[in-house]
Amino acid sequence: MEFLRDLRGFRRTPFRDEIVNSIDYAFAKNLPEQRVLSFLSQKRDLEIEGKLVVVGFGKAGRGMYEGARRFFADRISTARMIIPAQAKEELEYPFLQGNHPFPAKESIKNSKLLIGSLKNLEREDLVLVLISGGGSSLFEIPRKGVRLEKYNRTISCMMKNGANIEEMNAVRSLFSRTKGGGLLNFTYPARVLSLIISDVPGDSESIVASGPTSVPQKQTLIRKTLVRYKQCGEIPQVSREKPVKSYKADNNVILKNSDFVSAIHERLVERGFVSANIGSGIVGNTDLVAKYLVNKMRSFHKEEKKPIFIVGGGETSTRFTGKGIGGRNLELTLKVLLLMKKNEEFAFGSIGTDGQDGTSGAMGAIVDNDTLKSLDREFIVSELSKSESLEPLKLTQDVLFTGNTGTNVADILIGYYAGIG
Repeated sequence: MEFLRDLRGFRRTPFRDEIVNSIDYAFAKNLPEQRVLSFLSQKRDLEIEGKLVVVGFGKAGRGMYEGARRFFADRISTARMIIPAQAKEELEYPFLQGNHPFPAKESIKNSKLLIGSLKNLEREDLVLVLISGGGSSLFEIPRKGVRLEKYNRTISCMMKNGANIEEMNAVRSLFSRTKGGGLLNFTYPARVLSLIISDVPGDSESIVASGPTSVPQKQTLIRKTLVRYKQCGEIPQVSREKPVKSYKADNNVILKNSDFVSAIHERLVERGFVSANIGSGIVGNTDLVAKYLVNKMRSFHKEEKKPIFIVGGGETSTRFTGKGIGGRNLELTLKVLLLMKKNEEFAFGSIGTDGQDGTSGAMGAIVDNDTLKSLDREFIVSELSKSESLEPLKLTQDVLFTGNTGTNVADILIGYYAGIG
């Protein structure tokens, strides 16, 4: 599948094309359908004496289910998958619509339908749970007494104040019956096999989609988070519903950010470029990450004494200071621009693998030295002060619009640097 080959309005140059083609290669190599099919084909203890129920939620839900369907075929007794539907899209069995980035009536209604498919389970049954990023809002049943408006207002406040995904999901679990292992209360006593596509730094099964088949987040993290974001209003501090004692799922992360980073690095090397894989798990606010990446590019070039690429991944954070349109990936590219000099030859891309960066509707952007020549620094700073990162990059034809990609493994960061031009 080619995700980035028909980019209308995007300015093409040789090195920007290398970045685009490398990203496309990573998507093709890491399709959710193939990852699920490959994992199940190699799993040794898949004997099923009873029913096979497939449930799931997340942005990669379509592909993950297709992999399971191809492997199990008519052995599947029933299935329910909650995904973010496209506008005016009519979903067919087993797909249900959910809301993103905040749960609303569709998420809650269809989450109850999903839970309904788990009734009357027995020990001989197997529940296959397919989890991917976005599942926190797509799959949700609030705890009794929780008002959805307050729940969403709290999480929105945390987002605007720079909370990372671990902090937000820890707080989400306080409002929820399904998070922090809560789904296991509905699957008991059947065997549970969870396949997880990770969109979080560190790939913790307890954080992806807020860990519905995992253990609850540590109380120390929850307490620190409650103190840090106390300005976001009163947050429930009661104990969450805990999974049935000693009843656990077999959780498996089958695809993660580092798989994409490795694939991009692999392709660049095959193309004859000098490339450094600087790893996944790059986190922090966009100012700090921009400085880190620019320093990496310059130091690696100084060491190699030739044009170089760096490839990494992770998830940055930002504070919203205005009503502008944009996202953390677009913002990061602009902050990299501000650190570069006009006589340096470079290109830098930051993309969200789900195809949606913040409120922009874009995947991300790729900037270069020509962008820097076209955009006045004071203009960039002024736009960033309003949290506006989309319009400046549209002016220079640097924005990537792809729509939903059908996967989600956080963000990919790629830099090219050739020194002083």
